[in-house]
Amino acid sequence: MNLSHGDREFVPELTGNNIFLEALLALLSDLNPETRRHAAISVFNLACADLNTILLARYRDGALLQALTELVVTDAPDRQTDADEDARINAAECLLNMSCSEVRETTDRMASSFELLVSLSTCLRRNYASMDIKRYCAAALRRFAEVVHAPKAFHGSLLLALVYASQWTQTPCIADAFLFQAQVKTNRSAMVRHHGLLTGISKLALCSGRDQESAMVRKKAVAALDLLCQEVITRPLMAQHEGVILVLTRASFGTNSTEEVEATSISAEEATSSIEMKRTRSAPSQVGSQERVRVALNNLLGLA
Repeated sequence: MNLSHGDREFVPELTGNNIFLEALLALLSDLNPETRRHAAISVFNLACADLNTILLARYRDGALLQALTELVVTDAPDRQTDADEDARINAAECLLNMSCSEVRETTDRMASSFELLVSLSTCLRRNYASMDIKRYCAAALRRFAEVVHAPKAFHGSLLLALVYASQWTQTPCIADAFLFQAQVKTNRSAMVRHHGLLTGISKLALCSGRDQESAMVRKKAVAALDLLCQEVITRPLMAQHEGVILVLTRASFGTNSTEEVEATSISAEEATSSIEMKRTRSAPSQVGSQERVRVALNNLLGLA
């Protein structure tokens, strides 16, 4: 059976096939880019069976994951052909496929790899990475944010990767990831205290762009900040963050628009003055969310 052209409805069982896995590991770093591409596709097809994902993630303590990661992030001068790019795309898609496993051990093993998390976020900031690669990497980080929560030991590594990836606005994946994290109450304190995280979410909430994707990014980032404001213990820190106050003030009037925000600051007095003008100009469908944002803003301003 040619696994790189395999039938996803018939995926071979990997149990006891360590020799086969060793061969795939070697092929992922082969000098021929077509060989690397077919190896990545083969791992992708194998990962379509959840039971296989455990074996793939376990093999030689994550050696296959490391090989896929290195294939995605490599930008060596001698690996810039179309075939090399296809191999990187297939490797990134493979990592996303594995991250979508319903087996907790698989996702935990992947998310516990600091190198993997950082590599995914690094790709989003690299010019050499194609849009396809970046989309797969962003989607994988989004998936990890769904399943990794405090107090897991590697939760901090995930937050670090999300902060580093917070400039990504081509899809809502990173904003989604912050929102998924904020929806879990036990994550919120760690999120607010994580260096750079409030700045990262604020930048997403103030991103420029008039397209639908940018609008979704802003909406989800504001929703994440709204949830973080619900924790009394985190409010003093959030009240001191100018970006958070600016985002909530704009969102409370439906003006969290497409303007590119530079080093803008807003004082508590200015925000309070704006709130006093309050009567909404928005459509009825927006009133509920804007009212929640106003409540969150007022809670913070009471501490400023």
